[in-house]
Amino acid sequence: MRLNRIITSLMLTSFVLAAQPQQQIDAAKAAYQQGDYTKAAELWQALALDGNTTAQFELAKLYSLGHGVEQDALQAAYWLEQAASNSTDFAESARARQDIVQGVADLREAQAAQRSEPEIQAPVDTPATAVATTAAAITTTTAVKAATPVAPAAALAIKAPELPVLAVAEASFDVGLRAFGRQNYVDAYSHWYPLAQAGVVDAQFNLAALYANGHGVAVDDSAATAWFNAAAEQGLAQAQYQLALAHANGKGVAQDDALAVYWYQKAAAQQHVLAQYNLGFMYANGRGVTQDEASALLWYERAANQGDVDAQYIVAGRYQTGRGAPVDINKAIGWYQRALEQGHSRAGFQLAQFYLTGQGVSKNENRAFDLYNRAAAQGVTEAQRELGISYSLGRGVRANDSKAVEFLQLACDKQDLAACYHLALHILEGRGIKADAVRGAQLLQRAANEGNSEAQFRLGVMLSQGQGVAVDETAAFGWLLKAAEQGHAEAQYLTGLRLANGTGTAQNDAEAVKWYRAAAEQGVLYAQYNLGFMYGAGRGVAQDDEQALYWYTKVAEQGDADAQFNLGLRYETGRGVRQDDQQAVAWYQKAAGQNHLRAIAHLGYMYEKGYGVSLDEKRALALYQQSLPAKVPRALTALGLFYKNGRLVKADDKRAVELFAQAAEQGYANAQYNLGWMYEYGRGVAKDLVKARDLYQLAAEQSEPLAQAQLSRLLNP
Repeated sequence: MRLNRIITSLMLTSFVLAAQPQQQIDAAKAAYQQGDYTKAAELWQALALDGNTTAQFELAKLYSLGHGVEQDALQAAYWLEQAASNSTDFAESARARQDIVQGVADLREAQAAQRSEPEIQAPVDTPATAVATTAAAITTTTAVKAATPVAPAAALAIKAPELPVLAVAEASFDVGLRAFGRQNYVDAYSHWYPLAQAGVVDAQFNLAALYANGHGVAVDDSAATAWFNAAAEQGLAQAQYQLALAHANGKGVAQDDALAVYWYQKAAAQQHVLAQYNLGFMYANGRGVTQDEASALLWYERAANQGDVDAQYIVAGRYQTGRGAPVDINKAIGWYQRALEQGHSRAGFQLAQFYLTGQGVSKNENRAFDLYNRAAAQGVTEAQRELGISYSLGRGVRANDSKAVEFLQLACDKQDLAACYHLALHILEGRGIKADAVRGAQLLQRAANEGNSEAQFRLGVMLSQGQGVAVDETAAFGWLLKAAEQGHAEAQYLTGLRLANGTGTAQNDAEAVKWYRAAAEQGVLYAQYNLGFMYGAGRGVAQDDEQALYWYTKVAEQGDADAQFNLGLRYETGRGVRQDDQQAVAWYQKAAGQNHLRAIAHLGYMYEKGYGVSLDEKRALALYQQSLPAKVPRALTALGLFYKNGRLVKADDKRAVELFAQAAEQGYANAQYNLGWMYEYGRGVAKDLVKARDLYQLAAEQSEPLAQAQLSRLLNP
């Protein structure tokens, strides 16, 4: 990415370029901890230019605090914006912003009134040949918020010549230019200085460049700014741009964002593309003007229309996210496409995302793969990750585990945590690489430690199941909670489940409800079901049948058989809803269609009694028999009566006793009564009045009327 508009020349040493990303990161952290901020800045700078988001965040901090580099709020904001736009880890972005805010606050407190203002740095344009400076009026129907009117500064004091100069009559701009080309800066100075004093605008600009770059004279920002000012006053757009930079940076002149905006506007009105870009930046960040996203977009877009590739990329991102204008995916795609045509690597990555999801374009995984491949070849870390995932899943290309591992490793080495997570899955499963549970767990741990929610979730599951690690329910809960706190839906459900059951943590129904609700609102079916259960049982929340019904209905409508059965039961009993046998039958039938045995048993009862359907004992008998493996007490008792009475089956008292006993053991009162009756009369079992009495007693305590009558008769003969 070209950075000449807002950053100074970069100092990258050969050993930095040759080092591996992880080595560079470790070295940068060590240098910073040892107080060698300059070395840390060089290392972070190299990684940041390579697209490493961690480095971009760290570089933003350095510029905010002035550690190892000149304090520069604009560069800090630039790198923070780059990192945030490249990162999928919102927690990392938030932490970085918080660190920067806190660091700046500490710095202000330490420096108090002595703090110098930040600067915007940009290389000075090279000396120009004769430049046409006719101003072009800009007409537009879009209202642009004007900066607060600022009177330009009075002409800055011009230094006396530091080197011998010619008389103005002997001086020649072109001769000076040829001398400059031969690096004979002293001769160039001797020709340009008198011409500059005489008001030749190109000589004024080039003389400023000599002072700014230290060509033939010592670097002198004040002298450079004075001559830029002279040329700017004559309307030279390049000089106006450089003067704006000087005011924004406080370089050679007092720092003044309002004056910077004034001169940016002058140059931008003459179609100076970098001035338009920087003016967009000033509006976006509220520097020298009231922060205004619409005006920022307008100036960025003007620069983009002149072919500035970085502006094109920024404009695309703003239309994509709705910054400064309503979201317009078609415009976003158009600008990304234009940036891609100029070789902007990240534009290709963003376009691939649209083709992958089918947003704004027809979904085309093959096209997405091609764009990822192109961006990956240009070193875009996220594209390398997505290329690896594509090979892993066979997404837009034939699946190739070896290729998947190759690209995931590349991205993981650059600290892309999502890539590390997917690489860990390959290592754990032995896909494209030798299986290694220890290394896989280490990679997951690494990604999890850096805040990757998918890795935290998977690590929690592994610890709970002992996959490649020793079972540790407490640690499992800790990682699941971390993922849940980042919004991971499945982790939220499992966190709620563990809180409800007290697994790996203290039992806490109220907290369980909280996490069930968070997962339920993200559409996790089991969380919705369990939330309905908690409302129905009054666990962790006030008992509320209406809320229970609401959540059971949501789950049932998604085809969950348990929820369909529970909904049928509620309609049958009128719990939390108006009693409705037909609705009960409808939901029982849906669940029964999925072989839900309890629903089958209850549906048999509805057919036996003719509730919500036409009475059909034959159908009821078949359903009771089908539900036997579930041992539903009501169905067991009803089936026992069929055998006791010889109804639609051959009478079989022993079979009846067996069925009554299975239901009675579950505390079902009517089964206890019928089993007691069989003992009293010796049907299918040896007669035993004591057992009969005891069974009647159990049933009577549950208010079974027939048992109460039989018990009274036995006790009062």
